[in-house]
Amino acid sequence: MLYLRTGSAGRRGKVHDPVANYAPIGLLELTAAGIIVDANDLFARWFSLSAQSVVGNHLSDVFGVGESELAEALTVAAGGTGLIPRTAVLRPAEAGARPLLLASNKIENGNTVVAVVDASRQLRLDDDAERAHLAALRQSERLQLLLAASVSFANSVTAPELAEQLAETARRTFRADWSSVHVADGTEFSLIGGTNPLVDRWPTEAPPTGARTMQLGQILAITDPEEAEQYLPGVGIADVFRASGVHSVLVSPITDHDSQIGTVACYFANRRTFDEQAEPLIRALAQQAAQVFTRLRLEERLRRSAMLDETTGLPNRRLFEQQFHGVARTPAIMFLDLDGFKQVNDELGHAAGDLLLGRVAQRLKGIFRETDSVARYGGDEFVATIEATTGSDAMAIAERARAAIAEPFPELSPHHRITASIGVALDAAPAGIASVEQLIRLADRAMYVAKSKGGNRAEVETLGADFSQR
Repeated sequence: MLYLRTGSAGRRGKVHDPVANYAPIGLLELTAAGIIVDANDLFARWFSLSAQSVVGNHLSDVFGVGESELAEALTVAAGGTGLIPRTAVLRPAEAGARPLLLASNKIENGNTVVAVVDASRQLRLDDDAERAHLAALRQSERLQLLLAASVSFANSVTAPELAEQLAETARRTFRADWSSVHVADGTEFSLIGGTNPLVDRWPTEAPPTGARTMQLGQILAITDPEEAEQYLPGVGIADVFRASGVHSVLVSPITDHDSQIGTVACYFANRRTFDEQAEPLIRALAQQAAQVFTRLRLEERLRRSAMLDETTGLPNRRLFEQQFHGVARTPAIMFLDLDGFKQVNDELGHAAGDLLLGRVAQRLKGIFRETDSVARYGGDEFVATIEATTGSDAMAIAERARAAIAEPFPELSPHHRITASIGVALDAAPAGIASVEQLIRLADRAMYVAKSKGGNRAEVETLGADFSQR
């Protein structure tokens, strides 16, 4: 229970306030002009004064605030509570500046009784509650982003589409200036989604961008260029950051169980610090995407498997035609048919025939270049695209194929000699007027010419400008 001395004679009147049971309250009496005429000991102690020495001072002088600020606070306090500005300075050095909460009431003599509470703790609680509220809002927003990302990722039908979705989601989630997704494919590590501002200045002696994060297998939260040096020392990576306009980076590996898929990164032009939710959030995005990357890769393998010839391992007719469907400018086409294959199949059986087809496929793959494409067209027929612009170039490639097939096959007796009849169709028109389908038909016709001449030879037909009239 707190008491207020209410007169110079020292009369004591009880102040009954439930708050007094829970918090220390300073009490004072003011004249209409704001002069302190009485104060309790607690109020005085706040200022390292005695209650008697406080009396006679203007309240604004004691609080260390302007009279207008004080008057405004007291006006509000008369209707409930008023908050002295946070800049209010209390006299004790150990107290420092603190906010004070006021409540006031008029009494019979025209003066005002003011209750003063140190509101520091309450405001700290309010600040904590506000921070908790904001954190909850951020958490809710991030959960919504994760849910939306889960749907958009699942609807992706290709890896590049998924990579773009992941990069954009990460950029928006962390309010980054740029974002990128790199994936590993065999020995290659490629950017397939978003934008990497570091890539143009990336040191040639460093691992590919993003690869280091995948190697380390951990999330990297880099807040300044110098910090990047500990992950890629000795290659001047801090200078690369600065020259690229990048100050901070948040990057996560994309993994599915033991499978390393790639990385997702966010880049910031200004210094960024990352709260405790940043790493779990980017990890969650990466894990969601990793599951879809795995599914898409499996679907692609199954799709390609369905389009590969089981006997030779080469693309089948369907895949070959799909690869070149709608291509504006077609290369030359070579059509190859085996001479003597039917005899092997009839006399030695289909197993021997299948083994022979596999050996032929190996020889053809050995003579074609990376720019060429060879497929099993059906039966003992093979088709290939070849990079040739003249008849002599086309014939040189066809002759290499013919010679490779004519070499003896160790599995066969001399009685079963295998050669090839080859037809080549070359589109020599400047604008490339023929489609792949048209060239295949012409190459097939040239092949039959070669077979009619005894086989083990190649024939070339060249399309001219009059082909459209045929």
